[in-house]
Amino acid sequence: MGTAKVVSLNVQAAHVAFLCFEVGGILDTRQAELGEDVRDIQYQKLCDLLRGYGTVAGDGSRLKADSAGIIDLVKKFALATLRNEDRKTALDSAINTRQNIYFAKHANAPAIISTMRAYYWRTSPTSKVNRLEMLSDLANQQMVALSEAYEEDDRVGVVKATSSSMESSTSSSGGGNRTSLFTQHSVPRMVPANTTIPFAMPLPPTNLDLRFKSRNPSNSALTVGSNFEPSDNWGRAAGAQSTTHVDYEYRIPHLESRAKENRAQISLMDQRFESYMFEQNMPHLEQIFKNELASIDNDVYQLQVALLRSFLICPFQGVVTGIYKHPGDAVSAGEPVLRVENHRIVHLVATLASHDFIAIGATATLTSTLGAGKPPISVTGKVIAARGLAGSGRWEVIVKVDNVDGAGNYILPLNYWLDPEYTDVTII
Repeated sequence: MGTAKVVSLNVQAAHVAFLCFEVGGILDTRQAELGEDVRDIQYQKLCDLLRGYGTVAGDGSRLKADSAGIIDLVKKFALATLRNEDRKTALDSAINTRQNIYFAKHANAPAIISTMRAYYWRTSPTSKVNRLEMLSDLANQQMVALSEAYEEDDRVGVVKATSSSMESSTSSSGGGNRTSLFTQHSVPRMVPANTTIPFAMPLPPTNLDLRFKSRNPSNSALTVGSNFEPSDNWGRAAGAQSTTHVDYEYRIPHLESRAKENRAQISLMDQRFESYMFEQNMPHLEQIFKNELASIDNDVYQLQVALLRSFLICPFQGVVTGIYKHPGDAVSAGEPVLRVENHRIVHLVATLASHDFIAIGATATLTSTLGAGKPPISVTGKVIAARGLAGSGRWEVIVKVDNVDGAGNYILPLNYWLDPEYTDVTII
């Protein structure tokens, strides 16, 4: 077909996004301003970059994408940020915990796996599984031996009384000797008249020579003597005691022994089954260790994504054309913060008068003068939508157009209504 008459024609951005956060909070920073170009990144690509960060080179215990690593990754694309100190703290704590678990178990996984198989797999003679079976046999042997002993002693019935006896003997012996020797010296004294006898006499001097040689036998006395006394003693004692105990609660030791063995076997059954279930892991320990570490990493990844959600990014290149929130404002989940529109690709939304058929996929060329004294412009695009209006000879048409010229400048302004009088559209 040829030229169609323009009834109305409006320029709209092919991509428009009212950017919002997935979660609510308080807007902390806003890096984008009106009229600024924004860098684009797909959210999934950002998540894939997080996954690919991995661990620090040469250190399998430490994940690289901690809070500082995520901020460094997203800062080139972030248009705004919510307050996120709690998310950063939770993430760093999880990464530290992951490192501790790695040191405790996964850093030395081959040796730990080898030890577990030695302790818990029946292929090892000294494993727990085999020892539990031995213990079960021992408990049964103990019960059999006790039953035989009770039957031999005719104690298979009810025991109403118990008796005990005690025998003790003691013996002792000893001896002793005792000898004494004394010397007594008497000294005469002059006693005044009318003195009551006896009276307290002064003690003799301490330096008195007791070896006194009397010159006057009538005035002195000397007594000399010795004494010897021996002593011996010994003894012996013996005794016996017997006690019988009678209680209101009678016992049947023979049956008690069997009940004890059954309780032991039941307890061992639980332990053996638990050991059996644990033993099923033994052939697959290497994979189990990998899965455990991967599960820990997935838990950390959820916290990484939670922190990532506090940053506002745009999935396409464009220009900021609207600002709805400022730092310090409360933001609800899904509430618009910025509007970004793509100027590079635009849609010409037109109502055209034409009696010819307009097909989707046809090529449309627009020529127009945007203002007095300005040179005419010409753009070519593809018809991506066409709907005829019944009985009027009019069409609702959308044409997709590249809106950047060879010098990288935008050709048509967004939301501009072209004057139909100075605009022509040719469709072929």
